[in-house]
Amino acid sequence: MSSQTSPKRRPNVIVILADDMGYGDPSTYGNELVETKNIDSIGRDGVTFTSGYSTAPLCSPSRAGLVTGRYQQRFGFEQQVSSGAYPERREARLQDGSLAPLQGDAEFLRRGIPVSEKNIGEVFKAAGYTTGVIGKWHLGHGQEFLPQNRGFDHSVVFQGNTSLQYTKLDDPDVISLKVDFHDEGKDIAWTRHGLNQIRCNGDIVDVDQFLMFYFRDRALDFIDTNKDQPFMLYYPMNCPVPPLQVPKVYFDRLRDTIPNINKRGYNAMLLVQDEVVGSILAKLREHGLDNDTFVVFVSDNGSSTSRPGNNGPFSGGKYTTYEGGIRMPYMIKWPGHVPAGLVYEEPVSTLDILPTAAAACGVSTKTSQPLDGVNLLPFLTNNATGKPHEVLYWKLCDNGAVRKGRWKLYLDLWKGFAKLFDLEKDPAEKNDLSAAEPKIFEEMKALYEAWDKSLPPRSWTNISPVFKK
Repeated sequence: MSSQTSPKRRPNVIVILADDMGYGDPSTYGNELVETKNIDSIGRDGVTFTSGYSTAPLCSPSRAGLVTGRYQQRFGFEQQVSSGAYPERREARLQDGSLAPLQGDAEFLRRGIPVSEKNIGEVFKAAGYTTGVIGKWHLGHGQEFLPQNRGFDHSVVFQGNTSLQYTKLDDPDVISLKVDFHDEGKDIAWTRHGLNQIRCNGDIVDVDQFLMFYFRDRALDFIDTNKDQPFMLYYPMNCPVPPLQVPKVYFDRLRDTIPNINKRGYNAMLLVQDEVVGSILAKLREHGLDNDTFVVFVSDNGSSTSRPGNNGPFSGGKYTTYEGGIRMPYMIKWPGHVPAGLVYEEPVSTLDILPTAAAACGVSTKTSQPLDGVNLLPFLTNNATGKPHEVLYWKLCDNGAVRKGRWKLYLDLWKGFAKLFDLEKDPAEKNDLSAAEPKIFEEMKALYEAWDKSLPPRSWTNISPVFKK
């Protein structure tokens, strides 16, 4: 018998991304209406970040930052790639301020993460990992942007912005609320529009199942199939973003505790989401992989203020760079390596997910462009002093922001004003201190302007009622 021992298996990675989940939606972050015990367990068994940020208050650009570890503006990906379903509604602002329609499919198909940028799938695949993505893609629709061509061995996704959870709107076992946008939901159903078809490795597949449960089952299959080899699974969930549809059994659980129907439906969806996360964690335990898997749970941006989501104590929501739009529920666990039950208060970013996961797995990021994210592990284990980030930046159309320590500068780039907030004393951003602290105000403005000047022009421009330019 050989005296040599087998090399230790490298850890697995699972990145779970919620869609439009507000900071206060999980019970560990303050939701008193429902208990998200499985989501909470990730922080209980690892670290809960109280100042965890996404890179944008909008899903498509924030995902581009997460999967590359770089500010998405560095490669021109500042705005949505757009749904592509409504070319007659897509417009661009010309130099003279007038609006002109975009050039249909050619314009639409050129939008995505450039091939010069390496995403998490490409980085881990190059290191010998089996890679998968299951859920919502929304990072480009041209062939060079699709997951099966960008480092993912296995993909089960819809490519667009959002989709119905269930196409049988008259099914008594599924409560369908708020499905009345885009012509009563018909254009966002995966069975009726190409971009929202469910595709397995690029091929359209028929789905006759509640979509969250379909994606759950595919994720469990992926873990089953790859249990004996290191894998990286990127799992961007299609919830709790509207259209709001939820199995009736979950809705009925809250009938006596949440009278408002929309709020009840939303929190019932959180229960569904929590059980799906629980299924993933249980599958890891089933195969004895719990201690060998680096797990992240985070949201892409905050909940819109027009929806019943909970952005916690913060102002604003999706689309804005107030804290409610960019500060996220954010948890990491890696038993035996990340201290259990740690609450970490220094600002961190979804930019940090790629470099931290790569460091945990001994995966090189040298083929990537210079990363803006940092490896968080030394900071979580007291092997590094200082803060992961001295400064963080945001820019989305007419919204900008910069945070340095306790100070946050919010910029309205359309109206041309800025506000200064002390987040330690005023996390809800109610008291503008720009006049009281002029030196800090000017320092923060200078930081933002220098960062902004370092960026290339955005690669495309969308106009919507939310954004002015």
